[in-house]
Amino acid sequence: MSQSEKSETPKPREMRLEHIDGLRALAALYVVVHHMVFYLNDDLPKGIMGHIGQLFMFGHYAVDIFIVLSGFCLMLPVIRNQSQLRGGAWLFFKKRARRILPPYFSAVALSLVLIFLCIGRSETIWQASLPVTWSAIVAHVLLVQDMFNGTVFKINYVLWSISVEWRIYFLFPALVWCWRRFGAPATAGVTAAISFLLILPLSHTPLNMSDSGLSVHYIGLFSFGMLAAGMAYGHEGTLLRLRGSLPWGFIAAVLFGGALAMNKGYFHHWYGPWQIQDLLVGLAAMSLLIALTPRENSDALGWLRAGLGCKPLAWVGMFSYSLYLVHPPVIELLWTYLLRPLHLDAARALAVFSTVGLGAVVAFAYGFFLVCERPFMTSKKRAQTGSTEAIIAAGSVVQPAAEA
Repeated sequence: MSQSEKSETPKPREMRLEHIDGLRALAALYVVVHHMVFYLNDDLPKGIMGHIGQLFMFGHYAVDIFIVLSGFCLMLPVIRNQSQLRGGAWLFFKKRARRILPPYFSAVALSLVLIFLCIGRSETIWQASLPVTWSAIVAHVLLVQDMFNGTVFKINYVLWSISVEWRIYFLFPALVWCWRRFGAPATAGVTAAISFLLILPLSHTPLNMSDSGLSVHYIGLFSFGMLAAGMAYGHEGTLLRLRGSLPWGFIAAVLFGGALAMNKGYFHHWYGPWQIQDLLVGLAAMSLLIALTPRENSDALGWLRAGLGCKPLAWVGMFSYSLYLVHPPVIELLWTYLLRPLHLDAARALAVFSTVGLGAVVAFAYGFFLVCERPFMTSKKRAQTGSTEAIIAAGSVVQPAAEA
């Protein structure tokens, strides 16, 4: 590796990655509005409001991005530690459990309390979370609700993705070992290939293999995030050559455009399988993360990185895990006790929902973060949340602090 290549490789220990928090915040906010639109989309008039509603119909893509971000951010401390998992696998598992599980179980408990008190009946998207059954409670305690059709959406319809990622964590030490033994590109390529090939045999089992189900191919998307971290901040010669030889920003745009085209059937009315759309979005997110890495000699996307790293977005990114966990029941509360009694037409209701309602959801999530998430951060990460400037972002689908 040449001296110039070394000088152009940023050191994650010294970098502030506010743009990662901003990207996570945008994805989380998009999911919130996506679920708000479901309350009104069928009634939105054609024209501008109808087009706005259509813009927010790709919430599944945001989950794809969260998974890639998770692999990216969990890999950064490993790269900083010479490709070693500091403290070993057991310490990693304990840290992940401390970081992920208390807010998750708090969100489950909050959802159950609200269902019992005031949102136990619904004719909206929230009805997917009802009725609560003992099997659903047990599945959520064991984090296996995504595996079964009868439990995947119960209690809180977004929590399926937490159990998907929770299982990926148990593979992370093995993926790090493969990274050292076989190299980053081979690890990511083989992992992705195996995870996508597993879809076929698993689809012939009773397991839930819908787009909100087992999602075994997310292991591949997670490995894309790991590869992006290596290409962005690693020093391996192969990764450096790949990083410098391709227009990653352009590739990201093309791949994401291809996923959207498949979703809308623009290819002669052919709708691509949702797993292939996930693959394209995952590769697009990987490419974008590489493109957003600052370079000394060329920084074409510096303006985008600066925008993503602005303080309001970085602040929301700080508690975006909490925002993701609690927004469904809060949206249902707002709809039941604020929007529906106003009897607004769909266009005005969406305007109120996505402004006043979104602000209320964010405020509630921040309070939840202070009570149920922040106390379980390390003292170092708690100090960083005071300035909203995390040095290394995220481990969960939408969480702000990697502590691997």
